[in-house]
Amino acid sequence: MFENEIVINEFHLGLLSRLAADIPDSQLYQPSVGHGHPPVWILGHLAICGELGQKLLGGRVAHRHWFALFGPGSTDRIAEDASLTHRGLVSANIEAYAKFREMAALADAQAMQAPHGVEFVRGSGIETLGQLISHLLTSHFAAHLAQLSSCRRAGGHQALF
Repeated sequence: MFENEIVINEFHLGLLSRLAADIPDSQLYQPSVGHGHPPVWILGHLAICGELGQKLLGGRVAHRHWFALFGPGSTDRIAEDASLTHRGLVSANIEAYAKFREMAALADAQAMQAPHGVEFVRGSGIETLGQLISHLLTSHFAAHLAQLSSCRRAGGHQALF
């Protein structure tokens, strides 16, 4: 299940690695122009959402302490923290989404038709668990990837393609 979403998410993770490589640690906490999110929040938010996707599929959240910092509805004003490194956040994304994709591939099609029960997206049109999984693997990731690209471009880098 979720064959297309898995391919798209793998593509997105490759872009995340390329984009993040051009954002130095010194800019990790700097809010970007336009959307205002600093790279640390974008990377942390995507990582925790990858773990939340695992939880929706019966897995667990490895970085529970990140939920308050980066979870849905969190503020993007993150105090500098030596444990939140560029390398660690990128690695957390790679690991979270690898496991999320693995679990999504094995998801039960009938179970994916059930309501998701997530208050944060209630009324959005995303009604089933399957729709929420698709969103997390693709459109949600892409929206925040665009923000990360904006951070990179604000640092003077040319478009990747």
